[in-house]
Amino acid sequence: MKSRCFFCHVHCGMLVGTKDGKIVRMKPDELDPLTGMCERIGPNGERAIKNHYHPKRINHALKRVGERGENKWEKIPYEQALDEIAAKLNELKEKYGPETLAVTEGTYRSDHLWARSRFTNLWGNPGNLADPGSICWCWLYTINLAMVGFLSETALNATIGLSKTIVIWGARINERHSPQAWTVKQLRAACSNEDQKPNVIVIDPYMIDAVRDAETYLPIRPGTDTAMMLAWLNVIFNEKLYDVDFVKNWSNGPFLVRQDTKKLLRESDLRKGGKRENFVAWNTETEKPAVWVSSQNRYEEEGVENAIEGEFGVTLEDGKKVACRTAFSLLKERCDEYPPEKVAQITGVPAHKIEHAARTYATEKPSCMGWGVGCIDQAGWNATSGAVCKVILRSITGNLDVPGGDYLPEPGPVINGQFPVRDGELELSEMVSPEARAKLLGNDRFRMMGWKGFELSDGPFREMWGVARPQLHQMLSATPLLWRAILNDDPYPVRAVISWSSNPMVWAPNTKMVYKALKSLDLFVSLEYWMTPTAALADYVLPAADWMERPMFTNIEDSLDMFLGGPRASEPVADRRMDYDFFRGLGLRMGQKEHWPWETYEEVIAHRLERIGVTYKEFCETGMLFPDMSSADQFEKHKSIRQDGQVRGFATPSRRCEIYSSIIEDLDYDPLPLFREPAESPISTPEVAKEYPIILTTGGRFVPMFHSEHRVPGTGTREMHPWPIFEIHMETARELGIRDGDWCWIETPRGRIRQVARLGFALKAGVIIAQPSWWYPELPAEEPWLCGAFISNANVLTDDNPDILDPICGNWSNRGLLCKVYRCEEPEWLSDRVPHELFLEEKSGYPKAFKA
Repeated sequence: MKSRCFFCHVHCGMLVGTKDGKIVRMKPDELDPLTGMCERIGPNGERAIKNHYHPKRINHALKRVGERGENKWEKIPYEQALDEIAAKLNELKEKYGPETLAVTEGTYRSDHLWARSRFTNLWGNPGNLADPGSICWCWLYTINLAMVGFLSETALNATIGLSKTIVIWGARINERHSPQAWTVKQLRAACSNEDQKPNVIVIDPYMIDAVRDAETYLPIRPGTDTAMMLAWLNVIFNEKLYDVDFVKNWSNGPFLVRQDTKKLLRESDLRKGGKRENFVAWNTETEKPAVWVSSQNRYEEEGVENAIEGEFGVTLEDGKKVACRTAFSLLKERCDEYPPEKVAQITGVPAHKIEHAARTYATEKPSCMGWGVGCIDQAGWNATSGAVCKVILRSITGNLDVPGGDYLPEPGPVINGQFPVRDGELELSEMVSPEARAKLLGNDRFRMMGWKGFELSDGPFREMWGVARPQLHQMLSATPLLWRAILNDDPYPVRAVISWSSNPMVWAPNTKMVYKALKSLDLFVSLEYWMTPTAALADYVLPAADWMERPMFTNIEDSLDMFLGGPRASEPVADRRMDYDFFRGLGLRMGQKEHWPWETYEEVIAHRLERIGVTYKEFCETGMLFPDMSSADQFEKHKSIRQDGQVRGFATPSRRCEIYSSIIEDLDYDPLPLFREPAESPISTPEVAKEYPIILTTGGRFVPMFHSEHRVPGTGTREMHPWPIFEIHMETARELGIRDGDWCWIETPRGRIRQVARLGFALKAGVIIAQPSWWYPELPAEEPWLCGAFISNANVLTDDNPDILDPICGNWSNRGLLCKVYRCEEPEWLSDRVPHELFLEEKSGYPKAFKA
């Protein structure tokens, strides 16, 4: 049976063999372009099969019968569980309103995300959703929507074989996804031009595998990536390495910004009755302002030669004369604050290496800079500025949506003049009232990820493609605000949480607060495969179907112009259900019957395909719908002509690539990127650094683990990686008396955990990388154990203070923190760092440790 794996984002094509209704073997579908057998699957599928039939899997609905956290349950019918959950939800809605419900999710474990949105939107909930997407890719999608209208953040694009420069920034490409893990040698082997093998630039505090074959390696201090990007822009601007044609004719760099208000000049500022959505440039031919008509993607008058740089006096509608500068001038001026010499001091990378890397990227083209979670994800208050810099770098150097550059997809693929029904269409975001939208947690504080940001990019999205932009994980409540709302009833009581494909006791920052919040709920429901630390605190735990027992139809969270999927490989074991079944089941019990006409998920897929004239059976034969990447029409799509005769441009408010984002400005933030020293570092908090002198990064990826998954003994994956590891430089370890393989405490002002030391020279001295998401399924689920959620979990160490989150997207920091590291037995006499006067007796000269 053809199927498709969901153990990671790649979705390899699989052939699954069954006997008497049971899965007995797997092998890769060699006719599928996405295929392989990774460590999570096993050579013949044995690890995936053990995962599927493991005796610890949750196979029936469980209802708590003891105190919360006692791990005492009774099995009940699935339908009874839905009845009771629905009744309790309606009771809480009656008392507190529909906003009393929140949902937590993990990193893209299902293609049913739209079903969650559909349920909550119809129920009147504002969309309260906590998810690691706040610090992982999804927030980047939102920034991309604002600046270029879709997503330019992909892992490795389909035309990388044409790239002359490949930038690997914060990504262990050999660990990212298995089996689609790459080495530089493999990337070069894929290059179509034998005489021009690509330059490779690696930016990472860790000497990843790719460094051995890279031309340029920049070992950056964790948390300073945004400063590095600003330095690259500094070099590109000052050496005029940017694409003048793109900046002038396709970006909003020429648009004028008022110097009195620091806001973009609008037509409504110039003339009575002028439209606010129209912008203004300076016409060098007439020496007068020129109005840009956004809805038509053209200037109001013919033959405008807009100025890229300069300051100009403009008379407003009320007769007031104001000084205006081009957005490009302001951007260049901001980047002038970050010369390579200054940024070298910030990042720890020599200025000449920064300059060389920037020149190579801008001149040895086409260049691609694939997404890496270690780059600006998890960067705290520097996150959005880094995301803005990445879009600017790609666009002004002519590397956006060109073969070998960073591809910009769109809703698709177009087949028979249509594209399949998108996730954003199924969510029914239009059903959420303005009153409900205003109640979204974080809506007024982290506005880009709330309804305010959603609405500003939804309009251009609908104008360009006729469908809604996705909510999915591109609109989120700031996770730290959820726990505070639960504990403090601020801004209102949140008394119910549904947690599916999610283990926030492990992925969310400040584990201690997460624990307190989950313990205090009136209703907590978990959809799970295993009894995780999070599920152990629930009132109901419902059995989730895995990828082998559910059909798939995904476009990777409505982010790509392709669909992957296929049929289920086998019928669900016992009473396992799909996520769709759960949300539809709740919807039917809550008066939403007319909005859930599809009884099975196969019917949903058939509905989505009907618009393009493809049947479910036909789709399953190939399991994919791809655009024609060999067609020149797939690139530089902004230059194409629409059916209405207009030049297409980008799906942004101005129809231009907004290197000076009008959406960010309309949300009352500064559109210009900047770097701030991380909230906790040797520079910003020197007093903290005295006690916690080591720089800590959490989040290094390692296979076969995928975030918090595949740690259950007995599947073959945990056996490959039995213990949590932190990596430390040999000299730093020597000073601390730490040996390879020692169990050590890692401590921050928030708490401490223990992991095993691995010594080497891959990291800078004074820096450690701790593995994330550790829990111990073999430990008891009842308190105080909770499957070891507090023992080695790096999020015990992280800070979720709302005041130090990214003010635009709510990104918290898992990188560049401060810690101290010491062996678990704490033998002071082993450490080189113990002061000499403490080490010796005052007179005898013998170590205290040897005193009888």
